[in-house]
Amino acid sequence: MVFYTLLLPNNPDIKAMENKDKLEAKVLRGRPRKKKKKLSCSINLKLSEKDFNSVKEKAERLGMKATQYAREMVLKGSVKLRYTLEDLNLIRKLSGMANNLNQLVKTIKFLTVKRLEKMAVPLLESIQRYPIGA
Repeated sequence: MVFYTLLLPNNPDIKAMENKDKLEAKVLRGRPRKKKKKLSCSINLKLSEKDFNSVKEKAERLGMKATQYAREMVLKGSVKLRYTLEDLNLIRKLSGMANNLNQLVKTIKFLTVKRLEKMAVPLLESIQRYPIGA
């Protein structure tokens, strides 16, 4: 005697198979994720309020969190200098000024060509009125 499983849409066995297929398909698609090294160990460090504010201020000037700043100082002895927030602001302003200058130069070139065209057209017409070789 042979028993057949009914293949109905609400059959839990079919749903389990479909979910398994979906999970396998998700694993196989796309670029594999980078494995992050999780920080699992910690050192508790007590600072005076003055020292803590000093560390926090230095970290903020570099655009970092205090813990990240402290970690790099402990492990590397120094923090790789990044652009400070002031530097980034100055770079953004300088970039805007350069963009404005480029637009002005482009406009000046366009207007100069138009002005020369206005001067050249009447001159060309007056030259064409005189017969050549006469």
